[in-house]
Amino acid sequence: MSRIDSLQTFVSVVRSRNFTSAADSLGVTPSAVSKQISSLEEKLGVRLLNRTTRSVSPTEAGQMFYQHCENILESITEAEKLVTDFDVTPRGRLRITAMSNFGRRELARIFNDFSELYPDISFELHISDRPVDIVKEGYDFALRIGTLEDSRLIAKPVAEQKIAVCASPEYLQKWGTPQSFEDINNHRILLVANAEYARINWLRQFEKDHGFTLQNIERKLTVNDIDLVYEACLKGMGITALPTYIAERHLENGELIQLFKEADIPVRTIKVVFPQNRYLANKSRAFLDFITNYFND
Repeated sequence: MSRIDSLQTFVSVVRSRNFTSAADSLGVTPSAVSKQISSLEEKLGVRLLNRTTRSVSPTEAGQMFYQHCENILESITEAEKLVTDFDVTPRGRLRITAMSNFGRRELARIFNDFSELYPDISFELHISDRPVDIVKEGYDFALRIGTLEDSRLIAKPVAEQKIAVCASPEYLQKWGTPQSFEDINNHRILLVANAEYARINWLRQFEKDHGFTLQNIERKLTVNDIDLVYEACLKGMGITALPTYIAERHLENGELIQLFKEADIPVRTIKVVFPQNRYLANKSRAFLDFITNYFND
């Protein structure tokens, strides 16, 4: 264990940049910390720290060694958790961040059904469409749509987000039902301008797939919130494209009419995102398995 202790001491000194602070966090004396670091440097045959009267900082070799030490200590911690959690009922709190409209419409039902199976797990949910650094901000999972650009993360597909172009019966009665894709030029369009839904460029997809040019269509409303566009569509303000998990109920009861059913609007994937190289506690594994099966069912 002395070898692990020396790595922990070295990491504590680099993090605190001070022997005294490191000693306080480890519950030992500053002289004991200094002696352990000197012994480590002597054993490795390289200087790990630059020392001044006020602070210490890692040398180039020390910085490389520090990064590996962190990984080693994290692996040890995860191994200990794995054994500790083995065959233990999942319990604790899960911190999850999700897209706003998806979170509002889907997660209450998901959490309720999950809680029936795992009553000892509670949730802290953060609803936001802004990019969230789940590693830095300490989230267990994020529910996201679209491409994953952070190499520190794993994204597990759990469902497909299908898109329906919709209008209300009141709008179609007043402005007419478009009979061709090109007829979209004669209608009022509602657009979502936020980063999450701007990628669903259904108008450009129509141009590309059906060989016409968008002209002076009236973009009656452009807003960065899909829920407002959805409400405006229900009120008869114009035509828009909505995820089916938003529009489905209204399409079934006739409050919205789906247009261009034959249109091939690309399906997007809903993913559960979590940090890679992190041990999944029983509570996290239970949620990941549950939400995957939930959408498959």
